[in-house]
Amino acid sequence: MLKKCLLVLLLSVSLTCMAAQARSQPPASGLVLWLDAADASTMTVDAQNRVQRWRDKSGQSNDATTDDAAMGPQRVADALNGQSVVRFSGVSGFLGKSIRSAPGPATVLLVSLRPAEANVDPWQRLFSSRPQIANNDNVLPNFAISLRQTTAYAPTISVLEIFDVPIGPYAVGRNVVGKSENFRGDIAEVLVYDRPFASLAERQQAFEYLADKWSIVVPKQADTWTRVGPLGTVPVHTNPNLPLSDQANAGQWTLDTQLSDDFNGTALDPARWHVNNAIGNESLGRKPALFKPANASVHNGHLNIVFRKETLPQKYVQLGFKDYSSAMVRTHSRALFGYYEARAKPMDSAGSSAFWLAWTGMADNATEIDIFEIGGKTKDAAFDRLYNMNAHVWATPQSTEHVANGSNWVSPWRLASDFHVYGFDWQPDTLRWYVDGVLVRESKNTNFFFPMQIIFDSEAMWQWFGVVDDADLPSTFSVDYVKVWQRSR
Repeated sequence: MLKKCLLVLLLSVSLTCMAAQARSQPPASGLVLWLDAADASTMTVDAQNRVQRWRDKSGQSNDATTDDAAMGPQRVADALNGQSVVRFSGVSGFLGKSIRSAPGPATVLLVSLRPAEANVDPWQRLFSSRPQIANNDNVLPNFAISLRQTTAYAPTISVLEIFDVPIGPYAVGRNVVGKSENFRGDIAEVLVYDRPFASLAERQQAFEYLADKWSIVVPKQADTWTRVGPLGTVPVHTNPNLPLSDQANAGQWTLDTQLSDDFNGTALDPARWHVNNAIGNESLGRKPALFKPANASVHNGHLNIVFRKETLPQKYVQLGFKDYSSAMVRTHSRALFGYYEARAKPMDSAGSSAFWLAWTGMADNATEIDIFEIGGKTKDAAFDRLYNMNAHVWATPQSTEHVANGSNWVSPWRLASDFHVYGFDWQPDTLRWYVDGVLVRESKNTNFFFPMQIIFDSEAMWQWFGVVDDADLPSTFSVDYVKVWQRSR
């Protein structure tokens, strides 16, 4: 009887494990190419295990064929986590047809490794899409996942998320055109989607599927998702007393009147706001632009922060501040978890416009969350559409190592052209950024559990946004309102 029970128990455990394995799948929606080296049934091989055809498991029949039947990549069994891989020798690869001719989003994930050092070219292709044959695949709308690693490397998940491109003709382990930049190493799996991932959870599902299957540590980048492409349908702001992203009030929000301000008075409320005044131990600004209180004012229902050109007092010139001034405005009070929302218009110059949370008043606990940092008019027109988001840890009781976790969403419009609503939902487990009520970034909260001040400012970020053009000055960063809510559920 005991043996029978043990047999039933073992069988149950085995079936449970098998069921768990069966449930581990990549997201299926939008999958247009799936090359899986672990699935021998998808490969046509010759007597030397050279792969002649690698069949697509997505159901879209976008199979890949070798470019050299005699010297093609080889299927190698039990090479990674007990499963087979396709080994590329650096002289051949696979070619596939055009998957989508119209421009749109594309997401590519690929598992590769190099088991031993080899003399290889410094530039190699893991995946290449080249709808415009005349141009290389590093020129849009062509795109590629390239590798510069010339020695051995451990199994790695590479990811590319891009918008407004066709997909294919494609190649794996080589450039689409000519036998150049061929890969030398192993490729285990390729996933290509004709859409962006819709959430952090979906992105993590894809990463975790590959990591579990191939025994790879889930990369830190799996903890963050950023929107690719336009916002789509935006919510209507029917109730200004609720966050734009939650007009149905699912969070059961309560307005924090101490931190919220509609700027409808004639001056900043000194009980609520502090304006940096170039004295004491507070920030003087980012050189060469000095923070001056005169550059922060309330007018026509807006908080206005001005970046201007002016002659500065000699005592500040000696410190490296010269010819430019701006302002920083910050709350006296600090807050923790909640929803932070501002309707704002960045300045139309290379002076920065920033809405952020920070507390750097303690040597062993300094944190910062940038809801946005925007260069409204830079030397690169494409940069004027970058909505930059970041989260920084400068110090903790255990470490003074700087940790940054950031990304940017590419807006369809110039960010300095008009007012938009910018939101940030700070929760104990998650950080979420919103534009016009639509989620644009989501990240796990691993470090931010300390109250911070709300800050609006403009700085001279010459190395990032470029040197400001004096012809654009004075320029103004305007904030219509800032509102903060705490959730009840």
